[in-house]
Amino acid sequence: MKTLKGNNIYIRALEPNDLEFVYAIENDQSIWEVSNTHTPYSRFLVKQYLENAHQDIYEAKQLRLAICQDQDFPAMGLIDLFDFDPKNNRAGVGIVIQNNKNRKQNIGSEALGLLIEYAFCNLNLHQ
Repeated sequence: MKTLKGNNIYIRALEPNDLEFVYAIENDQSIWEVSNTHTPYSRFLVKQYLENAHQDIYEAKQLRLAICQDQDFPAMGLIDLFDFDPKNNRAGVGIVIQNNKNRKQNIGSEALGLLIEYAFCNLNLHQ
């Protein structure tokens, strides 16, 4: 997948060096209430997930991308398509911005716009 660029951010596929970032988000209990997570994840499980993150959305039924501001900074959030249903042209969307100081700055909205354009144009999603 190519990098999807907006005016202030870009979204990209997960990389092996995102391990600590994804581990921190998956184990942040303040985020659990808006996700399906109810128990902590080990680094081993997150590493396995990242090793399989290259799976096609049609196989995995999900797509998780990192939200970044520029090439020199690590990911600041994640945006997901989940419960991908190509038969009915729909998927769920999840967004998390890790640091409170980066929230309410239109980052999630811009990432959502990029993901929607990708999903509508490349995956033929309608919902």
